[in-house]
Amino acid sequence: MNEPQGSRSLYERRPQYWTQDLGDRAFEQQVREQLDTLHWEYGDQTGALHRPDFVITLPVRGKRLRVALEVKEKRQHYRGRWAELAGTPETELLVLDELAARTLLRHAPRAFLLFWDQTHEEQPYVLFSVLDLYCAPRRRVLRPIHRNSPRFKAKWLLDRRHGHAFHRLRDVFAYIATYLVRDLDKDLQRLEAYGDFEGEEVAEV
Repeated sequence: MNEPQGSRSLYERRPQYWTQDLGDRAFEQQVREQLDTLHWEYGDQTGALHRPDFVITLPVRGKRLRVALEVKEKRQHYRGRWAELAGTPETELLVLDELAARTLLRHAPRAFLLFWDQTHEEQPYVLFSVLDLYCAPRRRVLRPIHRNSPRFKAKWLLDRRHGHAFHRLRDVFAYIATYLVRDLDKDLQRLEAYGDFEGEEVAEV
């Protein structure tokens, strides 16, 4: 596979960073503690590949439903090349592995992506439903990685304004519970375009 033009200006992963990632899981612990505080039933799959980090069981309209939650972090500002490719201000940019998005699709429509954006002090938690991820405009790129052999990883460049931002983690879970009861079915069944996404104009034909 030929290397995409300009890909070398992106951040390259090196083998030693994988160990660092596995050891840096403060956000996952925050989520566990919040779920325990709420007394929500959940399965912790953070150590498993190709599965969402958490599967939560919630009572919704008399039924016990399983809800998938993938958690990610933005620990620092991205390099300028990411924002250039996305056409989005760096302050609004979030980068997601496409593999994580595909993992959530297996659990649609009750599946969510939660970012802890440490570059935003006031509203650091950004939640996307799988419907947001499906319908929102985005840019995809390939990033070179080096583990056992040269490979490429697909990335989604997301705009945090297309999600739902919160100051407190507990408010994220309050939103999820309310959304599942009140809004999910309506959003799935609506005829008009879903979402009012920054920078997108849906034309009439």
